[in-house]
Order: sequence, then structure tokens, then C-alpha cells
Amino acid sequence: MKVDTEYANTDLDLKSETPFDTLQRELDQTCCVLHYAQGEDGHWHSIVESAHCKPSRDRDAAIDIAAMLNAIAALSATAKAELAMCYMREFNIGFHCGDTRSYIHALPHKIVQSIADADCSLAVTLYPMRNPDGSPK
Repeated sequence: MKVDTEYANTDLDLKSETPFDTLQRELDQTCCVLHYAQGEDGHWHSIVESAHCKPSRDRDAAIDIAAMLNAIAALSATAKAELAMCYMREFNIGFHCGDTRSYIHALPHKIVQSIADADCSLAVTLYPMRNPDGSPK
């Protein structure tokens, strides 16, 4: 059984030494805040996705990132200050990796520039879709 490689989702990962409650409340109005808590390291961690949380073949990273960048642009001054205090502001693009020999998922340069303009970084996570024995997950 062939398993296709496909875009999974994009998370906005945030970490800070201090709580960012206003930022999380405001992002939760236009995005999906999946996690916000103080970690064992004493720092505050959050995982945010675009409001398009449900999987769809029509989604791609550019659409999800643009939605989250729009949410960031609409933040209050207090929330923007909390965002600036986060030492990690990273858009993490995830892919389910299957049997596809090669796979391209391009980001338009305007999205890449907007990520940089928002003072955020970019990461990629690859999720294997097969078990070590080769059977599909």
C-alpha cells in the first residue's frame, strides 16, 4: 500500500520566560490555540494553528501562515509586546512523509518575507508514515 507525502499543518510555536496571557487570549479569537502552559523548565510554551484546523487537501502552508500573520498584525499593543518577549517565535511546517520519491511544497517569497518581517523563524517537521517494520502507521 502506497502512502503519499502530504502537507499536515503549520504550528506557530512560542516560548517565553514570562506568561503571555493577553497574547494567547487574542490569538485564540482568530486562531486555534492548541496548547498554552508553563513547562517543566519554568518557561511558558504555546502551540497555535490557523483557524483552518481541520485537515483538507485545499490547505497549504502559505494559507495557514498568512492567516496567522494576519492574526499577529491585528494584535493589541500589549499582545504585541508579549510576542516580542517570546524568545521563540517559529512557524513550524509539518509534513506526513510517505513513499513519494520527491515532494515540493513551496512558499511564495512574500510569505517568507512576511515571516521575517514578523521577526519569526521557520522550521520543518517530517512525520514518518511508516513503522520501523515498513507497515503503514
